[in-house]
Amino acid sequence: MSMSVVRNLGPGFGAEVDGIDLDAPWTAEATGLFRQLLHEHALILVRSSGHSPAALARLATALGEPRDETRKQFAIAGLPMICRLGNTVDADGQPTAFFNRQGEEWHSDGVGSGAVNGITLLAAVDVPRRGGETMFASLHTAWDTLDPAMRADISGLRVLHSFNWHNDKVLALSQGAAKPLTAAERAAIPDRWYDLVQKHPVTGRALYYLSPNLVREISGLDDRQRDELVTRLVDHATAPQRVYCHQWIPGDLLVWDNNALMHSATNVEHYEQDRRLMHRCFTVPRSTTD
Repeated sequence: MSMSVVRNLGPGFGAEVDGIDLDAPWTAEATGLFRQLLHEHALILVRSSGHSPAALARLATALGEPRDETRKQFAIAGLPMICRLGNTVDADGQPTAFFNRQGEEWHSDGVGSGAVNGITLLAAVDVPRRGGETMFASLHTAWDTLDPAMRADISGLRVLHSFNWHNDKVLALSQGAAKPLTAAERAAIPDRWYDLVQKHPVTGRALYYLSPNLVREISGLDDRQRDELVTRLVDHATAPQRVYCHQWIPGDLLVWDNNALMHSATNVEHYEQDRRLMHRCFTVPRSTTD
């Protein structure tokens, strides 16, 4: 494959890349070039007439070790790593994709599973006439533009993230959107502590790392102080001048680095009566290649 950057996407991150054939074999050379572009830009857009779930799984497998979808009822048969996201239903009105009605919810995928450096692949199948965008913000830029005094204040802090605590809130808001996790499934996703200030494992660039809706504790802070700090850091990272908002076209594929970026959906009320369907996969680096 002969990959080239067509245009930049966001403020200091993101690139549309041409020359990628998802139906072609992923050689070591092609995979290495894709990884290089991903680490350079953090977010890669590939535009085409459409991508099959199998092609998505092949790219995820080339990039790392795909993780099976947590909400298994929405995984594609034979491809447990591919999840259907959106508001589609079957003939009986039962959901065939996970529809999170929370709307704007800044986060990084993989926080709950401990996969800080995981990669997300998200492909558009059906796109509503209005709404349904995905927003991105750079955690590197957030750190680089943070006041030096605030940098000193947050260095050394630890953050406890809880997927189950977060998921319970999501399901309470989105009644009937998904089956509750079993006790065994909940136990497999324990709460996890992370350093708030980190360095990217590949690029070495500094960043601050938190997914606000999953933050249960911050070391040394009470609940009020925790909430105030989270709000301040997220507001800084997601200031309008630092956000890229992607307007989806059917066939679009976005691939991003979750240790470098946060992302969020937009308000679901804009398209709730229309149709939206996405295919998502999440992969983590293999220990033999990282």
